[in-house]
Amino acid sequence: MAIVFEQPKRRINWFPIVTSVFGVLFIIALAYYLFFAPTPNIEAVLPEVLEKTNRISDLEFTDPTLLLSSAAYKALRVYVGAPSSGTLGRTNPFLPL
Repeated sequence: MAIVFEQPKRRINWFPIVTSVFGVLFIIALAYYLFFAPTPNIEAVLPEVLEKTNRISDLEFTDPTLLLSSAAYKALRVYVGAPSSGTLGRTNPFLPL
């Protein structure tokens, strides 16, 4: 009778290999985007916002007496009265009604 000794098969542990390959690829991509990728211009990213800001900052203050003394402004009616504090409650809330 022959005695056969089989060597156990070595299984490959894929988790450390995949993790290290992913880590290396991540570092390469990070280095590329930090140091070698072209930077976007601010004007290309936010043109409308900068244009609106420019228009607002160029406004000049005008004297409001011209508006306040106009006949159209004086013809406006007051539909709502001035706000008031109203009733805040009783002086002693623990007394019976």
